[in-house]
Amino acid sequence: MENSRIHIQLQRRQLTILVPVRKNIRIMLWVLLLAVPWVVFLWILVGCLQLEHTIRWAPALYMVAILLWSVVGIAGYTVLSFMFFGREKILITPDQILIEKPLVFYNRRNYYKTSDISNLRVGREVYKAKEKGIWVDRERSILQMDYPGKQVSFARGTTPEEAEWILLKIAQSGLLSSRSFAATHQV
Repeated sequence: MENSRIHIQLQRRQLTILVPVRKNIRIMLWVLLLAVPWVVFLWILVGCLQLEHTIRWAPALYMVAILLWSVVGIAGYTVLSFMFFGREKILITPDQILIEKPLVFYNRRNYYKTSDISNLRVGREVYKAKEKGIWVDRERSILQMDYPGKQVSFARGTTPEEAEWILLKIAQSGLLSSRSFAATHQV
């Protein structure tokens, strides 16, 4: 299965997997719609800054308002760029696995020694989503592995087929030993 959404690249004893975040069209539209009054507010601020003022501190206050305007713009840009370009990066070498999970304002990186990994498998995760004003349980496919003292989940938001495909590519890379994978049972 060739997948255009998920990118997998094997180079010299290193496997790189990029899983883009799911796009939330509703949030993206809201942020884009909020950009209209944001631009209008800048127009008003710049116009007010150019007027002659009887209050001596008015230009300084307008500059502070423009600074706050910029902070709001940076936050909006960050959310939009995360929604458009955010991705989870999984880097596998013979010695370690790096899982870089994007969060809106930073990427969280976790390193795992391959010798300590066991029971790598496709799993299901239950999460809450608001649908028509009511919180409902939803399921999504993820990859899971056992690591000493914890269970690690990654590759969220993949379809079951995509998760199986990623697991197959990890196995085909030969970077992890066969004991790192969960046993399968055929009936």
